[in-house]
Amino acid sequence: MVTLKRYQNESETAIPLIQAFWLHHSHADQTPGEAAEDLRAWTAPKHAFYLILRDGQAVGFLHLGSRGGPVDWLEELFVLPAFQNQGIGSEAIRLAEEIVSQYSDSVHIEAVARNEGAIRLYRRLGYDCLNSITIRKDLRDTGFHCVRQEQLYGLPFEIRRKD
Repeated sequence: MVTLKRYQNESETAIPLIQAFWLHHSHADQTPGEAAEDLRAWTAPKHAFYLILRDGQAVGFLHLGSRGGPVDWLEELFVLPAFQNQGIGSEAIRLAEEIVSQYSDSVHIEAVARNEGAIRLYRRLGYDCLNSITIRKDLRDTGFHCVRQEQLYGLPFEIRRKD
């Protein structure tokens, strides 16, 4: 059974999960201090941080935030790799939607364009309205390469990944 537990000073559980999140998503080794900084930001006013529990065991986290209005942005979602593809992320999102539906009409999610798995998951869960678009201009060689192009408004955009 998957549940969300609102953060209540379980930093010894949350900090390693945040470190695993950055390592998995950005190949960035974060110190415990850096992860603690993220945790402070993600538990500040207008934020809500939840541990994702499966049968009582912490297997990930979910961070909701506000961008000026209600806390209705799913900012970060992470499930440990050993527990992915088991429906845990889908259930965590459903539970977050229940929370947000108590005070807001919608949930917003951003995803990195190269994170095709997340985008397909969100689409499968009913996220079908483009709300905002973030585009980037690299000012120097960042080591990213184009993995494919997509069209939006008839304009080509690259999806880039760093290997």
